[in-house]
Amino acid sequence: MSSITDEQYVADLMRMLAGAVQVIGSVIQRNAEVVLHDLRQPEYSIAEIVNAEVTGRKRGDSVLAGLRTDRAFISAMERKDEAISLLLDYPTFTREGKPLRSSTAIYRDRHGVPFAALCINVDNAEIEQALRVLQSMTAMCPPDVQIAAAEPAAETQHETIEDLMSDIINTTSAQHPGNNRNDTKRANLLAVKHMQEKGLFLIKGGVEKAAAALGVTRYTIYNYLDEIKNENS
Repeated sequence: MSSITDEQYVADLMRMLAGAVQVIGSVIQRNAEVVLHDLRQPEYSIAEIVNAEVTGRKRGDSVLAGLRTDRAFISAMERKDEAISLLLDYPTFTREGKPLRSSTAIYRDRHGVPFAALCINVDNAEIEQALRVLQSMTAMCPPDVQIAAAEPAAETQHETIEDLMSDIINTTSAQHPGNNRNDTKRANLLAVKHMQEKGLFLIKGGVEKAAAALGVTRYTIYNYLDEIKNENS
């Protein structure tokens, strides 16, 4: 039986890793980019990518500049005996200077030469914004305000995420009354926008709960979020 060549060996591994990128990307949050780099051609290294909106890159683009100048990354790129080098949770930057948190696995061939890097780049900006919103919502009130809040105004409070979503939907439906498709979509878009502003999609299962509350699929919610993002860009 003829032995597999080094080129075939690397090509097979690249196909396997590209499949892993697609599998991982199908279940992680949209603020996490998963990208496979072909280190044999660093100037146009991206072989596979999902959630590309995090960095605005595409297949054929290069590695992040911040990662390429990182000392740990440069060291890991050296020829070594170990098959895989792991670089976990380090800072990188997009071309526009937006900070990210990244982790990378660097893969070497049978001769110890790096040929691929599987990277996850996370943009925590929306999460940090949601945390600030939540902190402002739970900030300590002055004593006299706390006493007033303890009185029967409890009907305005929301015990669950479903309660809050229902309240948002009722409000937006009242703002866009009507039964035709355009009226329904406008109301749904506005509801999703308010849910996003309140950080509800950063909560596990938030998209699915919103879809159930609006009577649509989770893919429709993602489409609404894309429309909202395009409107704001």
